[in-house]
Amino acid sequence: MNQPEQTEPIGMIYGLKRVLRYGLPYWKIILVTILCMAVYSVSLNGRAYLIKPFLEEVIIPATEMSRASGLGSLDLSKIKGEVSEDQSAEERAKLTAVLEQKLVFLIGIALAVVGMIPLMSFFKGYGSSYVVARMVRDLQCDLCDKLLRMPLAYHTKARKGEIFARLNSDVARSAESFRLLFGELIQESLTLLVGVGAMVYLSWQLTLLIALVMPPLVLIVVKFGKKVRKRSLKRQEKVGDQMGSMLQMFSGIKVVKAFRMEDTESDRFRSVNEELFRREMKVVKTDEMSKSFTELFNNFTYILFMAVGIYAIMKAMLGLTLPVLVAFLGLATTLYRPVKNLSRAYNKVSDSMAGIQRVTEILDLESETEEQEGMEVLRGIREEIRLEKVGFSYDGDQKVLEDISLEIDKGQTVALVGKTGVGKTTLSDLIPRFYDPTEGRILVDGSDIRDFSRDSLLRHIAVVTQDPFLFDTSVEENIRYGRLDATDEEIIEAARAAFIHDRILALPEGYKTRVGDRGTRLSGGERQRITIARAILRNPSILILDEATSSLDAESEQWVKKAIDNLMEGRTTVAIAHRLSTIRNADKIVVLEKGRISMMGQHEELLQMEGLYRELCALQFEQDDTGPISNSGPA
Repeated sequence: MNQPEQTEPIGMIYGLKRVLRYGLPYWKIILVTILCMAVYSVSLNGRAYLIKPFLEEVIIPATEMSRASGLGSLDLSKIKGEVSEDQSAEERAKLTAVLEQKLVFLIGIALAVVGMIPLMSFFKGYGSSYVVARMVRDLQCDLCDKLLRMPLAYHTKARKGEIFARLNSDVARSAESFRLLFGELIQESLTLLVGVGAMVYLSWQLTLLIALVMPPLVLIVVKFGKKVRKRSLKRQEKVGDQMGSMLQMFSGIKVVKAFRMEDTESDRFRSVNEELFRREMKVVKTDEMSKSFTELFNNFTYILFMAVGIYAIMKAMLGLTLPVLVAFLGLATTLYRPVKNLSRAYNKVSDSMAGIQRVTEILDLESETEEQEGMEVLRGIREEIRLEKVGFSYDGDQKVLEDISLEIDKGQTVALVGKTGVGKTTLSDLIPRFYDPTEGRILVDGSDIRDFSRDSLLRHIAVVTQDPFLFDTSVEENIRYGRLDATDEEIIEAARAAFIHDRILALPEGYKTRVGDRGTRLSGGERQRITIARAILRNPSILILDEATSSLDAESEQWVKKAIDNLMEGRTTVAIAHRLSTIRNADKIVVLEKGRISMMGQHEELLQMEGLYRELCALQFEQDDTGPISNSGPA
């Protein structure tokens, strides 16, 4: 499977569509959150709009009444209500009482409005955070699930740092778009919409004037947004390099230490980090320039409209009054924040598009592991496994295997022998369908293994490699990995069969002891026997062994050999042999040369022939110094 190809940055609309589907399961919470946002927006703009009734209903009448009291006369045209020129002190008291009632009423409304702001802020904040957190988890789980279901060919080619970057950094970038979409983008848009509606109500003329000067701002934001998307994509590519560098360093830390290459690796990491820093700063520079231009434009616009409004009042134009202008400018001040935040949010969403693009590139890959309906179920081997003219190529060009025909009877042990790189592991990987043949076919009891469901096929196969892998969990859980529904008694029985039970009991917490990352708290022989116990628990029909004793000391090797003998008993086994002494008793030995079968037979037969097998035996005899080659095979 090819890696995702680098493409041009995706469009904003397309990216947001891909994001939105993750919110659909939570539409009820989203609906309530948007309702809270709407109430919050009305309250926020209402706080600014209240300046107008306070001025018209209380402040200006009270000012006029106070001035009239000082001059001995009152301009009643400024005060609502019918009062005669010669009103008495009693009437003035009544008017004062009316103004006080209006003031109390308006203060009550103002308190209700400002009280709703923090209340709605809490509910909308919690609701949006809940939805975003769920969406991020769902996306990360989907991405992990997709990567797990990609064929082995994909993982063979993919850089681990790139995979981790997409699972972590790219998902984190995508999460930014979730937060903005269900946060600032909706909230500030609603605030802007409600505010513009109030401004139209106050003065449609001034509002129309604002609409005429908005296009330049929109063009500035869009232009910078495109630059941010392009530069963010380049930055995210470098994040994969950074993670790859870290993984490589610490996976090979023993080699780094042994060759005293700490300084070299540090310099290499600094170089990668410096390049990532430069790309990050290009994104930041573009984002900050966009914010600066937006702020300059907003401030300029505010001053312009204040000047226009004052001039209109002076010339009695546009029907403007002082309360209307003050309220209008108050709303303009309130709307300054959503305009600024929307501009910033647009750039942040543009930034997050790089993460969304890299995540969706993985999600859009076609998985080769998806099952089709109506596939056969493998229930075990009745007769044989047969390979018919099997060929394989990793890249579609250079053949690794060619014209492989082989029969493996039920219960037989077949050993694959050959020089390094001849295709032994590749051939064994074709049986569990880690890869599919590019030529020919593999049959089980006459049926092509591609006709069986992958789940039923793998249920009857166990693989034990020369590099025993254990998860950083307990011994018990590592063995149970062979069959999740196994009982404790079955796990212990498998451990006994692998000759590891007594050693497990000697561990600090027995079967509950954690084994460490990749099993580092155990010896190589212990790790290998636990993987064998795992395979025994699975009770497979087909066993694939990739020389499980090649890297062990003599004592550990003897225990592992005993465990393997128990594992192989009664099972159809394909063994990759590096130490030829381990496969002397194989029912059939297959010698591979240049991707083809050059010799086939039992140990005794092959020793009588001239060819690679005899040469390999002689070479190991010289290295091991165990005595002359005889029909009994190498010692």
